[in-house]
Amino acid sequence: MKQLLFLIVVSGTLLAQSPAKHVPGQIKGTVIDQNGSAVSFATVYAVSQGLTLRSYRLYARNDADGYLNPLDAFYADGEYRPVEVALSREHPSAAVTVKLGKQAAVISGKIIDAKSGTPLKAYLGLLDEEGNGHSVVVDGDYSVVVPSERNVTSMVTVLGTRRPLVPVSQFRLEPGQRVFMDIPISAAEK
Repeated sequence: MKQLLFLIVVSGTLLAQSPAKHVPGQIKGTVIDQNGSAVSFATVYAVSQGLTLRSYRLYARNDADGYLNPLDAFYADGEYRPVEVALSREHPSAAVTVKLGKQAAVISGKIIDAKSGTPLKAYLGLLDEEGNGHSVVVDGDYSVVVPSERNVTSMVTVLGTRRPLVPVSQFRLEPGQRVFMDIPISAAEK
């Protein structure tokens, strides 16, 4: 198993937080996926948990491979827990393993006029069953990342029309799944 080393130097923020002597610290470790395999090119974030304590919550993401921000409610995995690390003068460093959340899925295709097949500029909204969502403006072609293992409803409205946002379809995708879906819409009168 290949090891990925990540290093977070926390000494810069500690200087401003501690009136006493500055004590540097470091956190090293490996980022793994849901199967326990090491993941290359992940980004690890250390979020300070207090002004006087050297306590951090670590989370990782790798957008290129579909492991998005686990703190974003739309992509969050209810089972995901950040790694907690506490550094001290006695223990100024830590070695940890950070597990990524669930891998997202991707849907892509075209939003087209149902009669002519012409690409349409439209608003594409995505909403999960808990009311969390994301939206994008597309010019015909689209490719969006959606949470896996969750019911997601896609909604479209053609820009420049009076037509309201219309639910198009509901889907549930597996981690890493890629689906192509053209969305034919009857463009309403302006």
